[in-house]
Amino acid sequence: MTLPGLDELATNTQKALNAVDPTEFLLAEHAWLRSVMSTYRTVIRDGECASLVADVEDLSAALELHIRREEEAYFPAVEDVMAELGQGSTFDMYGEHDAIRIRMGELLKTLAEGMPSAGSAFGAFSRSLLIHFENEEELIFAEVPEHLSDETRQDILQEFARLAETDATSN
Repeated sequence: MTLPGLDELATNTQKALNAVDPTEFLLAEHAWLRSVMSTYRTVIRDGECASLVADVEDLSAALELHIRREEEAYFPAVEDVMAELGQGSTFDMYGEHDAIRIRMGELLKTLAEGMPSAGSAFGAFSRSLLIHFENEEELIFAEVPEHLSDETRQDILQEFARLAETDATSN
């Protein structure tokens, strides 16, 4: 099995790039990750956990790049806008990212060791990821994008590209 939906992800992120919209780019990644969670939930429910080890390792790398895009490019660029809008801060998102990383580590460990608790580990990981997406989408993505300048949007997308290049050369 390989990561499902990569062609659709590429199409949707390219649309966001063409529109110079970093928020839509991140939302496309969220939609893709939700789809992957749904697919893997079925595989794990069917007891085929061993077939997912390599895929979940690849998913972990893709998720880490997504988190880096948010933490190193998007959040710093929108922090002032959030404060101006009275939306608070992106600070809590960093803690949620840490929890997601911990849950992913637990999932990878249970899958690699063939432990029967893989379903439980997947459930914990999936819940933390999906709750985080809801928080971002409601607290940040719903309000902030319309207040970003064209230059800021372009800068964020350039940083997304730089992070992807750095990620590709380190793997």
